[in-house]
Amino acid sequence: MDFSLEKVEFLNLKEKIEYIEEVSNLYWKQWSEEHGDTIDGVIYRTKHCLNTDDIPQTYIALFNNELVGIVSLWRNDLCARQDLYPWMAGLYVKEIYRNMGIGTFLQNKAIEITRSLGYDNLYLITDHDNYYEKNNWQFLDTAPLGNGQMTKVYVYNINK
Repeated sequence: MDFSLEKVEFLNLKEKIEYIEEVSNLYWKQWSEEHGDTIDGVIYRTKHCLNTDDIPQTYIALFNNELVGIVSLWRNDLCARQDLYPWMAGLYVKEIYRNMGIGTFLQNKAIEITRSLGYDNLYLITDHDNYYEKNNWQFLDTAPLGNGQMTKVYVYNINK
């Protein structure tokens, strides 16, 4: 594979709606299937994240017209913290393309867009250790997910 991060296209999903089903399938398999969500429900939600001037938005990374990564900006990703927004959610890189800088690339793009929309902070939840800290995310809190489990909440100060 002749991969180069410089050849990766970053596009709002609204510009490439033909990828909605693939994006939805990846999201469903990664986060929703085990919770009993249907693929139709995930497709429905994905179709309603096609904004360009406000949140929610979904972005895709393409390499040679192949979907290699996804990131979304949502109003909320954690019911226990309705006071925080916006959220970077659904950061996903296909396994074959991991450890090539795409995850950081997608984070940085999400931060740029959040800044352009006039927000001061961006939040995320994760169960990863020592991943987001590498890109200057700050641990904020541990919060309940609602299913008896806890998650870590991080914040990125946009104006820093």
